[in-house]
Amino acid sequence: MKRLAHTRCLVLVCALLLSLELEGASRKEALANRDAGLAFLEENQARDGVVVTRTGLQYEVLREDPSDRLATGKDLITIHYHGTLLDGTVIDSSRMRGEPIDVTVWNVIDGWAEGLKLMSPGDHYKFYIPYKLAYGAKDHGAIPGYSTLVFEIELLGLEDRKKAKKRK
Repeated sequence: MKRLAHTRCLVLVCALLLSLELEGASRKEALANRDAGLAFLEENQARDGVVVTRTGLQYEVLREDPSDRLATGKDLITIHYHGTLLDGTVIDSSRMRGEPIDVTVWNVIDGWAEGLKLMSPGDHYKFYIPYKLAYGAKDHGAIPGYSTLVFEIELLGLEDRKKAKKRK
């Protein structure tokens, strides 16, 4: 009985040590992500056409429509998007699925919410989103913690959320 208790204790200690080791490796990777993202953003902001907001969101206008109607919190926003990590790994893409999505500025990451409010129907922007405006320090599915994200977003349409709700 003592031997079994000793074995269980040994297994628990090994599991704890392994967990701490994995956490340490994971933390090193996360900090490397953070540093790579900060270096990228520092270099990127010097490129012609890249605008930096006061929060640190960077964007460039790929195509601008002459409309003066900007997205607001009252709108259901129809978009096409393509998102990647800095290394080009695709994290999500309505373009690849071939179907746009409807969002509001209240149910997206902060970088999207800020960027979408700069756009009008027909606009096509590229956003460089610092980790603080994305998913922060924690992993989010296939997105590692501290990841700077790159999204191309084309705003296809705006519709008042109340009217859209009644229509459905």
